Amino acid sequence: MEYVEPAQARNLDGLRLALTAGVPGPYSLAARAIFDHHGVAYVSVRQVGAGANEDLVAWTGHRNAPVAVYNDEAPRAGWLEILNLAERLGSGTSLIPDDIDERMLMVGLANELVGENGFIWNMRVAMLGLGGPERVARERGRNPMYDQYGYSDEAAAVAIDRAKVVVDRLARQLTDQRSAGRRYLVGDAFSALDIYWAYFSQGVRTLPQELCAMPDGMRKGYEIAGGMLGETDPGLIEHRDFVFSEHRLPLDF
Repeated sequence: MEYVEPAQARNLDGLRLALTAGVPGPYSLAARAIFDHHGVAYVSVRQVGAGANEDLVAWTGHRNAPVAVYNDEAPRAGWLEILNLAERLGSGTSLIPDDIDERMLMVGLANELVGENGFIWNMRVAMLGLGGPERVARERGRNPMYDQYGYSDEAAAVAIDRAKVVVDRLARQLTDQRSAGRRYLVGDAFSALDIYWAYFSQGVRTLPQELCAMPDGMRKGYEIAGGMLGETDPGLIEHRDFVFSEHRLPLDF
């Protein structure tokens, strides 16, 4: 991946997409996959995970990635507003179901998976707590994610249970879909929910290193926290692997 620095990108036209560089950030990869699906060209803008990203903040008001900025429109950082932007700018099949009930179901499940206090939010809280109180005290002053995710001992104590509820609900959804002869997580077609699950499933089981390289510490954190979830429906990982194989989602960063 080639990246433009934020200070340069803010003077460009078209779509600029701030992405976490150097690691397979699931939010960034999912945003890329959605714009790629719709054939929307963009300039990749460097964001440093857990960094201050002062130039990005000065431009967009956001420290994290992804952030999508289209021409002079307001920056978009939420998963749903990024998805809606891709739907508006792009072409090809929609990643949002036409049926109102299926659309509401997809948005609700996706928010439980990737939204605030959802699956990946709580998995990150759990990972921030790994290593015990001494590590937390040492890292908290230099890692802004502790404050961003509202880390506390109380939040860490319930994080895995909250994450597990979401995984179990997705497993029930997949079972219902398969019973109805459907291949995807919602409705009859590939949707944004399938993309989000493909990337955020690493919180349950990581992809092999040869498919998705990541730093040892990041992989270890995922694997320890994922192991704390206990038994999960193997069909969810089978579905993840199918989505990557069938739709060739990006895994470079």
